[in-house]
Amino acid sequence: MTTRGTPKCCLIVLNYNGKELLRECLDSVSRQTYADFETVVVDNGSVDGSVEMLAGEYHWARTIALQENCGFSMANNVAIRDALARDVAFVMLLNNDTTMAPDCIARLMAAIEADERIAAVCPKIYFADHPAKLWYAGGDFSLWTAKTRMRGWKQKDEGQWDGIPRVSSVTGCALLLRSSALRNVGLLDEQFWAYLEDVDWSIRFLRSGYKMVFAPAAHVWHRDGATSVRSMSRGSQRLRQFLSTRNMVLIARKHVRWWQLPTYLVGFLLTHVAFFTALRIVRRDGKALSAIYQGIFAGLFDAAPTTVLKGQAPGCRIS
Repeated sequence: MTTRGTPKCCLIVLNYNGKELLRECLDSVSRQTYADFETVVVDNGSVDGSVEMLAGEYHWARTIALQENCGFSMANNVAIRDALARDVAFVMLLNNDTTMAPDCIARLMAAIEADERIAAVCPKIYFADHPAKLWYAGGDFSLWTAKTRMRGWKQKDEGQWDGIPRVSSVTGCALLLRSSALRNVGLLDEQFWAYLEDVDWSIRFLRSGYKMVFAPAAHVWHRDGATSVRSMSRGSQRLRQFLSTRNMVLIARKHVRWWQLPTYLVGFLLTHVAFFTALRIVRRDGKALSAIYQGIFAGLFDAAPTTVLKGQAPGCRIS
C-alpha cells in the first residue's frame, strides 16, 4: 500500500461498533496485490474499542474518528471530500462487514480504467456465510416500477451473470468510483442517511452520461445486515425498514417524472409496502412493521426521523 506521495486510489472503510468485523476486513485489505492505494477508516462514533484497536494494530490505516453516528452518506462524504482535496484519482467505498479476494482492487482498477466514461465499478459479492452464493452480481433500478433488483441474489454462482457488465444500480457495499465523475455529479446525498443513497447516485451518474459496470472477476464476501441489524437495531429490521421506505419516497420526490409517477406508486405500494408489511407480520417484528409507515410519513412530509433514529446525530463532528 502506498504511503508516500499521492496514491492513485483511496479506500474508505466505514465502521460502527464492528471491531471484530473491521479486523477481518482490514486483514483482507492488507493482502491486496494492488499497491498504489491508501486506506482510510471512518469510525462512526464507535464505543466498542474500534478506534483503540486501529491505533494499536493497524498503523498503516489512517483513521477519521467521528463523535457521533452520522450515517452512511455523511460519514463517507467526510473521507471522500478529503480524498478529492488531495487529488486522488479514484475512491473506493467498502463496508466493514466485508472481506476481499487479494486481487480485488487490482481487478476493479483494470475495469474502471478500460473506459474513461465509466464512473463506478462494483465487484461480484457473495454471502460470507455461504461463500459460493451470490449477494450481488450487478444491479438494476427502475423509476417506472420502483423495483430494485440485485442480480443473482441467493443464487449459486455458475457465471450466469458474468456476461452482463452494464448495470443501472451500483451498491455502496463495495464500490470503486472515478474522482472526476464525483466532481461532476456530486457526493452522496446526505438526506438519505443510509440505504438507497447508492441508487440515488446511480440515477445521477446515468443522467450525466456516465457508465456503471460490474466486474465479475473481482470478488468480495459480505455479512449482510451485520451493522444495521445487529449493531444498531438489536436484531430487529426496524432501522433498515424505516430508512429504505422513507428513502424510496425521497427517490420519487427527487427523480420520478410526472409520467412515471402512477406506475412508480403502484410498484412501491405492492413490492415494498404490501410485501414488507406481510413479511414483518409473519416474522412478528412489530417494530419494523411500525417503521414502514413512519418511513412513509417522514418521506412525504420531511419529518425528522427522531422516533426511529433515536440517539443518532443529525450532524457530524470529527474528534
